[in-house]
Amino acid sequence: MLEVSRKQSEPKDSKTDKKRRKLLMILAPVIVIALLVGSSLIVAESESREIPVAKVKRGEVTIKITESGELRAQDQITISAIADKQILWLVPEGQWVEEGDTLIKFESEKYVISKGEAQSSVQVAKAELIQAQSDHESMQAKAEAARKSYATLPELAKKGFIQESEVEQSRLAYLEMESKTRALDAAIDAARANVERAERALAQQDRKLRQGVVFAPRAGLVVYAMTGDAENQKKITVGMTPFEGMDLMYLPDVSTMLVDVELSEVDLSKVQLGQPAEIRLDAYADTLFSGEVSYIADLAKRKISRITGKPTGAKVFDVTVKVNAADTRLKPGLTTTTEVIINHYQDATFIPLEGVFLTEQDETIVYVQKKGRIETRPIVIQESNDRVAVIKEGLHEGEEILLARPESI
Repeated sequence: MLEVSRKQSEPKDSKTDKKRRKLLMILAPVIVIALLVGSSLIVAESESREIPVAKVKRGEVTIKITESGELRAQDQITISAIADKQILWLVPEGQWVEEGDTLIKFESEKYVISKGEAQSSVQVAKAELIQAQSDHESMQAKAEAARKSYATLPELAKKGFIQESEVEQSRLAYLEMESKTRALDAAIDAARANVERAERALAQQDRKLRQGVVFAPRAGLVVYAMTGDAENQKKITVGMTPFEGMDLMYLPDVSTMLVDVELSEVDLSKVQLGQPAEIRLDAYADTLFSGEVSYIADLAKRKISRITGKPTGAKVFDVTVKVNAADTRLKPGLTTTTEVIINHYQDATFIPLEGVFLTEQDETIVYVQKKGRIETRPIVIQESNDRVAVIKEGLHEGEEILLARPESI
């Protein structure tokens, strides 16, 4: 009986175990999912406390492209070296000069010597001309006397007072005097030409001597020219000897100033002629100047590194911004921060650009924090710059977004 009883009890326990195992198999995945979700939420909440957040804002937004640039004058006079003379003195750079003021003094000792030699040559040539004129006058007088003597002889020969041979001798003497007079005419012309030549040489040496001092052709602000290659550029200095035709300084017209910037090919399509711009000088960071885009290059060029002076891999376009108003603080060569205004929104939803991310499928997303949870949300950007993104779809004012990608998602 005991064995029978035992046999009957074993099937009952077996059925109970089977039911328990079946229940565990059903509940196990649910428990695991719950644990995983709970863990994810905990991690997400922990991460969200560490990652900086920003609120979605709504209001006035200006989209700008910001580039560094350099001021230059629209018009300027260039002062160039006329000869290879050493510079002895320079007017200080940045000084305002009036027309006729001294700009540069060159070494001129050799031109003083050359001018003295040229003056001596002029004096010798003039003396030779005077001598030639005197010889001509003397010979002309002799020729006239010979002509008069010959003129009376034919009549005397007819009357038998003299021989025909004497008449012929007188005639030949007269012709000889006439020939010498003509020769002296040519000598005078040659002497006169020598004088003119010597005077031109003197004028040239005098001009070179006077060029030892350069005067301002008009009023302006003095800006020194640069010499050397891109890696070793320096401004002109006292003591250097420039080559002929080399730029030495500029006198810009500061009433009309321009800013030259280089625009990335990515931003080229956003910029148009006439677009407004805002300009700040690094030297006067608190002052804002207005301007407008006046020139956009048609062809791209390789960007030159300011450190190495060599081309980089980036392609840029030259863009010129005209400053709208004149100001004494606007000086050529000053570094600027120029912002070209692309668009202006009176009422827009916007977020910091740091809060925008891309998925592997190039989908634009943000991470929205809501009640301690992180939600991945796709968005549509209407326009952006290097600071903010204007949101067309996907976000609402007041929502909070993460400014870094969470590792748990």
